[in-house]
Amino acid sequence: MPYQIILGRSKDEREELGTKGAVFIGKQYVTMGKTTSMANEVYLDVAKPHVILISGKRGSGKSYTMSVIAEGVAEMPEEVKNNLSCLFFDTMGIFWSMKYPNYRQRELLDEWRIEPKDFSDRIIVFVPKGVFEEMKEKGIPVDEPFSLRVSDLDGMDWCSTFDLSINEPLGVLILRVINRLRKKGKPFDISDIVGEIESDERADKDTKEAAIARFKMAEGWGIFDKEGTTTKELLRRGKVSVLDVSYYSHASRGFSIRALVIALLARKILKERMTARKIEELASIQRGWSYFKVDYKEKKQEQIPLVWIFIDEAHEFLPRTGETIATGPLIQIIREGRQPGISLVLATQQPGKIHTDVMTQCDLIISHRVTSSMDVKALSDIMQSYMPYSLTRYLDELPKLRGAAITLDDKQERVYPIQIRPKYTWHGGEEPSAI
Repeated sequence: MPYQIILGRSKDEREELGTKGAVFIGKQYVTMGKTTSMANEVYLDVAKPHVILISGKRGSGKSYTMSVIAEGVAEMPEEVKNNLSCLFFDTMGIFWSMKYPNYRQRELLDEWRIEPKDFSDRIIVFVPKGVFEEMKEKGIPVDEPFSLRVSDLDGMDWCSTFDLSINEPLGVLILRVINRLRKKGKPFDISDIVGEIESDERADKDTKEAAIARFKMAEGWGIFDKEGTTTKELLRRGKVSVLDVSYYSHASRGFSIRALVIALLARKILKERMTARKIEELASIQRGWSYFKVDYKEKKQEQIPLVWIFIDEAHEFLPRTGETIATGPLIQIIREGRQPGISLVLATQQPGKIHTDVMTQCDLIISHRVTSSMDVKALSDIMQSYMPYSLTRYLDELPKLRGAAITLDDKQERVYPIQIRPKYTWHGGEEPSAI
């Protein structure tokens, strides 16, 4: 039996589990003299939580690699994938195509002895409720509308979204109004906020009008609602949810709507997974004891499952200098997400510009080709402790093929040159061609 590499697992875990709970992502490159060829199969552990950084210059295969991991989760045996869910924050609007079989690369798939697969029943595409009907009318495959519950945002969230200081009169007014509404303990919408601003007796007319104008504009973004989409609706067992927020790359006029969506959901997922983890532990304890009055096995199925969160262009939300509204919640998941079972897969063209916590806390790096000296240095700084050669040498020795990468496995303290396998499903991230 050929040797199989399982990234993210210790030797003991590999011996105990084999490839169970691991997804096939590619093959290892082996060099014999001047000949480089693909040999051992490479798997990635998805049974345990991980923080994975995928880096590479434009067109090197980052989003493709993210899709390969999610495909693997979606096709796992029922007893495994029932405990998992995937959530893509799709900032480029490309992952909806995972619904369809990859007939475009049929020749390559045949070489790998892989069949194209229809994942239309496993991929759920969410778009903001304000553009849902428009997308349906245009024939774009979307499944469900998505919205944020207005009462989930505190005053600081709104100030960050509007790029306001909490010390200026406008910021002070927004903080005061939102705090008053939240203290009532009932759901509210933007019209309620506007009404509360109008009735405020401490702010002057100009400040009120400026605040109302901003909230009216936010209402037009089509993403806010009194009730909102719940995490249970988003995170479904054994499914891949694609939350398409690409609409806001051009409609937001500089406001950080995409970062706001990521921030609010990251917060809610962490909070709910912490509760779910306690229920899961109680269900495990209950198997050996009979004095529980509550059926925790049944309650476990009501909780959101283990979550894999995928974020493309992650340096936009986790910058090395400064911060966005999403930075704090994402850093909290990076530092604290292991115990509640939250995994993060972060892709970036610029590893040299991403937050230092990402670089130091990730336990697996998949690096496609990078050429910028700043990016090479950033990766080298965390890899050098167990690389026998320089990062540049590893990258130079890779075949000049899309999907070729080196992987650094922190658990095994090993570096592997690999080729990512072709996708089962259609890839929407290809650049257009005039020919």
